[in-house]
Amino acid sequence: MAWLEETEGSVLIYPGKEFICAATPDGELPVPEAVTARIRAALDSVLRAPGRLTEQGDLILDLRTEAPGLHYPVNLLLGDRTGYAYPLVTTPKSAVDAFGDGSFRAAGQDQVLATRYVLAPEENGEPANRQFYLTEGGRQIFYTRNVRDNVARAECCHTQNRTVITYETEDGLAIERSIFLLPQEEGMPSAVEAQRVRITNHGGQARTLRFVGTGVFGIAQAATIATDVVYANLVQESELLYEAGRPVCLGLHAKPADDRDKKRFVVLLAEGKPMEEFCTDQAVFLGSGTWMQPERLLHLPNEFSRKMASFFAVAVTVTAPAGGTAVIDEFVGLDDLAAKGPEDPPYEAVIRNLYRKYRDPAALDAVLFGMREQWADYTAWLRPKTGDPTFNAYVSGNLPFQVRYQTYVSRSFAWTQKSYREIGFREIQDLYASLYYLCASGQREQVKLLLSNWIRNVFRMGYANHNFTWKGKEPGMCSDDALWLVQAVYRYVRLTGDTEFLRQEFEMADSGSRPLIETLLAILTYSGKISVGKHGLPLLDVADWNDTLRLDKEVLLGPEKEARYRRQLAERGEEYGAPLENSYCESVMNACLLRIAASETAELAEMLGIWEEATSARALLDHIAERVQKFAWKGDYFARCLINDDRPYDYLGAGGDGLSLDPAVDGSYFLNSYSWAILADIASEEQIRTMLGTVNRVLRTDAGLKLCTLIDFDKLGVKTGTAFYFPGDRENCGVFKHAAMMAVVASLKAAKAVANPALAEDLRELAFWMIGKTLPYRTLENPYTIKGNPRFCTQYNNSETGENIGPMLSGTASWLTLAVYEYLGFDIRPDGIAFRPILRAGETALAYTLTLGETVLRVSVRGEDGRFRLGAESCAVLDGVPVPVDCGSGAGAPKLRIPMPEAGEHTLEIEL
Repeated sequence: MAWLEETEGSVLIYPGKEFICAATPDGELPVPEAVTARIRAALDSVLRAPGRLTEQGDLILDLRTEAPGLHYPVNLLLGDRTGYAYPLVTTPKSAVDAFGDGSFRAAGQDQVLATRYVLAPEENGEPANRQFYLTEGGRQIFYTRNVRDNVARAECCHTQNRTVITYETEDGLAIERSIFLLPQEEGMPSAVEAQRVRITNHGGQARTLRFVGTGVFGIAQAATIATDVVYANLVQESELLYEAGRPVCLGLHAKPADDRDKKRFVVLLAEGKPMEEFCTDQAVFLGSGTWMQPERLLHLPNEFSRKMASFFAVAVTVTAPAGGTAVIDEFVGLDDLAAKGPEDPPYEAVIRNLYRKYRDPAALDAVLFGMREQWADYTAWLRPKTGDPTFNAYVSGNLPFQVRYQTYVSRSFAWTQKSYREIGFREIQDLYASLYYLCASGQREQVKLLLSNWIRNVFRMGYANHNFTWKGKEPGMCSDDALWLVQAVYRYVRLTGDTEFLRQEFEMADSGSRPLIETLLAILTYSGKISVGKHGLPLLDVADWNDTLRLDKEVLLGPEKEARYRRQLAERGEEYGAPLENSYCESVMNACLLRIAASETAELAEMLGIWEEATSARALLDHIAERVQKFAWKGDYFARCLINDDRPYDYLGAGGDGLSLDPAVDGSYFLNSYSWAILADIASEEQIRTMLGTVNRVLRTDAGLKLCTLIDFDKLGVKTGTAFYFPGDRENCGVFKHAAMMAVVASLKAAKAVANPALAEDLRELAFWMIGKTLPYRTLENPYTIKGNPRFCTQYNNSETGENIGPMLSGTASWLTLAVYEYLGFDIRPDGIAFRPILRAGETALAYTLTLGETVLRVSVRGEDGRFRLGAESCAVLDGVPVPVDCGSGAGAPKLRIPMPEAGEHTLEIEL
């Protein structure tokens, strides 16, 4: 401002108060009203930029402000292919920001609306995507991304599975955009995104408006963007489909036969009337203009193109009567011909089906209503009622939606995840949380269908493909992969009692088929007996879990390891199940995962009555616990890995390992060793107390729990992913919130079981403190520093700056959900429900509702005089009848268990 520059002054700003004077070299001077007004306007814009959360958890953003961070204004949209082929991979997804920018993906890597292949992570979609213009009387009067000209107000509301953007123009129009994905229907295209536009005319005369919608289809061969852009243009061209002599669909036709199966298209309807004009060349559309004011906006050429044919602009004219509303519907989608059977209709037929159904605007209203009803039914399974209404809204809406979104092709597509990523066994953790919602809403078959994708990627020997989509790859690369599957199967069978699933035959990744229970047993044999190191613990291989911790200089993939093992058996005359001769590193985390897998497989085997296999599994879990205690406990912590070759280091990840880069810390420490030693019931109470002290001393930061301390990996002579980042980022001392939520679940579990009350309180404190660092809406407390997204968990916090950083999709949300389950304290089985709730510090009561089909159970928990967990004084009442609390000895005591209530409404009151 010129006045401040002239006076060399500065104004101290107090939000909500008057500006009285400015400090200058000449003393305090009054601030002119014009300057005050501009300062107030700028300050108001900054304060409004973070937006606000509604009581339902929706995020309201003012489009006339600038968002605090690149993830901040983003919503995620999910299709629904329940009951259709391969939903894990084929379920469509969209990423949308507050202006409707972003991209849209169908199955696997198939981009429908193209992303931007640029280095800037905040540019997810091509700038034309989902945008539109209005013209009137031969002039442009509105553009969706321009909120300064002829716009009095502009807001975005991000809610679960829908984004609604509204504008009020200065010349009397109210414009509402609703963006969402259509659920799959018979005879319809494979993936369709809809944009419903409602234009209400508040003026006294009817207005004739011309709507021009734009977008960019995904390139059929995305790799050509980096290799040969000319080729990418010359092998696809625009095409039209007609209905009764009128063009109803603009799409792409590819020359290579391999790319012709995936048909991208746009259909535009205005009160049943199809498009009237089109353009398929971005350069022609823009001319010498810009996106704000394209040169050819007023007259589209209606010409086909083979240069930038992926661009589209489609136009139609509507009349908005005085005081009335005009409705325009735009459908952008992809039909995957290769995924169709001989009985499915061809492309031309599904487009006509789409056009004929949605000519009536009421049809799209019905779809939206059905989506809301389905979502309400899905989330009814768990509704908390704590003293924190924001927490209740989050757990009842945004949290289960993020987990549901991640359940399908998991971490492959969000705002900054613009490239293609396959799914792996580590991502099955999302199903740990979502299968309860799916089963409660009657989708057991969907859970089994999803699980089958992982089951079929396990090899006969028991190792698994590290990644897969349509096909698997990298077999046996990461040693934890198959172990995650066991927990998912166990959770499903324990919840439903569906033991027949264990007898179901599934194909193996190499050849042949076998019952599921045999696959689980093969995983135990491979991970617990064959692929083990000299201490009898599972090998680390390329890495475990998060793919960044590689310690061995030489690594064998599964088939190579199997071939070497077969030769060893033949040469030595050993029986199958003898350990592989090697000097590779062992993973203590894998040992914990293996112990859990052995315990759960033993229980599943007992359900089937195969007692020999159950006995063998139980022997393995005892063996693993004994080995971990003997070789991995280092006096103050469990090691992360054991090193078995000729390097001068015996282990990584506890006091005295000689690998610390921090002179103040004698040793390197990993959060996972704490978490999984507890989750696997290996750590004693004294060991838990000791490790907790270490965690608080070296891993706890203001931003949350770090994954590890500073480590000198150069001493080990290997390139490991952890060392690729600067300290404080990601796996290198970052707050890896996925791992931190594992630590929370472990801490809550231990807090309920340890005998020492003081230790229980310390464990509880750590757990709820970390939950507080993870709840995404906490970003609203300091949005310009913490950033992130107020509705969705991001994966990391930088441990030095506290900033939430991407990716936006991660196991953080899934393990936060598991932490909520642990907090509320229920364990559901077909014949009954066990309860072990725990209250937060200062909390004296909580309540929640479980909806299990026709059964509704309302649970209330009270704790007076500092009681926060079940104990000898606890009592309970079910529907007015006292229920005994078992205060016996042993793991998990005390316990409260009720038989499964019959259909109807029930109440359970628990007094801690």
